[in-house]
Amino acid sequence: MAKLTITPEDLKRSLILDANWYPVKITEVVEEKNKKGDANNIVIDMIVESSGDEEKDKFEGCELRRYFSEKAPGMAQGYIIACGGTIDPEQGGEFEFDGTVGKQIEAYVKPRTYESRLVNDVADFRAPQEAA
Repeated sequence: MAKLTITPEDLKRSLILDANWYPVKITEVVEEKNKKGDANNIVIDMIVESSGDEEKDKFEGCELRRYFSEKAPGMAQGYIIACGGTIDPEQGGEFEFDGTVGKQIEAYVKPRTYESRLVNDVADFRAPQEAA
């Protein structure tokens, strides 16, 4: 008999979030080769946390992932600043991503089509905002 066990976590993984800013906690940072094998990616895993907003909190516990490529390092600027880093616009600089594990920041997530299916696109980052 063919059978699958599906956990609540599995179901959360398949949810497509509404376009919005969400509080997230960085859970893991790894470096791996890209699909072509010609560059490294920094892979950021994060989980949506409670915000106190009922509409956003239905996505609490959803896992998200963002890739930064060494071919386009400027794309990581928002993440670096959200995590408390600084970048000198005249000199550039280096940033150690491993130190961001455990950080609580906000991520802007929007649905996007990738290879004919809807996925969560983590489009931007910012420091946590104070509740109004």
